[in-house]
Amino acid sequence: APRAEKYLKKKMFDFDPHYIVIQFGTSDAQCPIRAGRRPRGRSSELSVEGNTSAALRTSLFHGQPATALSLLRWQIASLIGHLRKIEPVTPLSSYIAAIELMVDDCRSVGIKPVVLSPFVYGSRYTMRKAIAYVDALHELHSRAPDMILIDGVSLLEDFPKSRILQHDGLHLTRVGQNLVGDAIGQAIVEDIIKCGCVGDASRQQFG
Repeated sequence: APRAEKYLKKKMFDFDPHYIVIQFGTSDAQCPIRAGRRPRGRSSELSVEGNTSAALRTSLFHGQPATALSLLRWQIASLIGHLRKIEPVTPLSSYIAAIELMVDDCRSVGIKPVVLSPFVYGSRYTMRKAIAYVDALHELHSRAPDMILIDGVSLLEDFPKSRILQHDGLHLTRVGQNLVGDAIGQAIVEDIIKCGCVGDASRQQFG
């Protein structure tokens, strides 16, 4: 989120969108047990060819569906996280500050920000850490009620994890993606109806 905040205006505002979906919390709140999963500086980046190969391997890994062994893997990751007291990738204070800046930037030019909270995780340890990030977003929403907040935990927590998470315990399956996509679409449609934008658009179109 802190890195994305620097590019929001530069990359998105020229398109003059009505809505911008902001979803970075899942990566920020993750507590990876391998140091290699944490962001690295530019000085440690690989060559273009190496990056392409690494990206392919990463894509193949994250695309693996969950199995019975995945449940064991998630339990082990949770235990290691607890024993090593691993902290999330992005500190909560840095994460919420970046999200608030992006929300304020959007609101200042009449763009409606749609903020997604972290989703569920395979690791129960990471899940416990992520709740603080979700709570902080709800607090932000109370200060900026015109933003749209989609609580990914509430949305997905009643589904079996093996159905909505890939083997890595982080990325969503097609089922999970569809649930989140439907929630985003429904929230935007409800906002359009609430604001009366549909009627205004129809009057402008048909005179």
